[in-house]
Amino acid sequence: MQEIKDLNAYRMSLKEKILETAMSAFARYGIRAVKMDDIASGLSISKRTLYEIYGDKESLLLACVQKGHEEKLQYMTEFANNHNVIEVVAEAYRRKVAETNRVNFLFYLDIQQYPQVMRLLEENHASLHESFMLFLSRGVKEGYFRKEVNYELISYMFDVIGESVAKNKLFMRYPSEELLNNLMLVPFRGFCTEKGLKVLSCIKL
Repeated sequence: MQEIKDLNAYRMSLKEKILETAMSAFARYGIRAVKMDDIASGLSISKRTLYEIYGDKESLLLACVQKGHEEKLQYMTEFANNHNVIEVVAEAYRRKVAETNRVNFLFYLDIQQYPQVMRLLEENHASLHESFMLFLSRGVKEGYFRKEVNYELISYMFDVIGESVAKNKLFMRYPSEELLNNLMLVPFRGFCTEKGLKVLSCIKL
């Protein structure tokens, strides 16, 4: 019985190590450039063991994307519970800039070739819509966001912006800070109240 427990613990630990190694490699080199052999070699395990845990490369990528999504969501949820909405937006901006600076643009190109992963991204995005609307409503109640704005349209606008960035590969043409400042912070400032803008002006981005 103890041997089975030890084996299960080892497999769980190995599963996490595989995810960490794969996530790092995909972000650094792009997805297509990273082979399953590379991941197995980097962990000093057999390719067979890797395939026993993750059936194929897309399954591994799917797990990486979901893990990343869950970690971001947990972090930002905890952050939002202890900060005002302006600070939350600023933190989201800082983290997104850091992410785009860290991730090879090839990753964003390659990921579009994996239909299961793209469906997961769409599902995750859709699941966040209600949370985003509640966040905007909170900002209005706290006096940081203007009450006369149609926030359903604001949500739709950010969706369109995100789709346009991906479709036109704007992340290849502009530095991440310039892209995010103009497409995220400029619209955001537009629906801030004077109170919100005053707080924002005091935050270092």
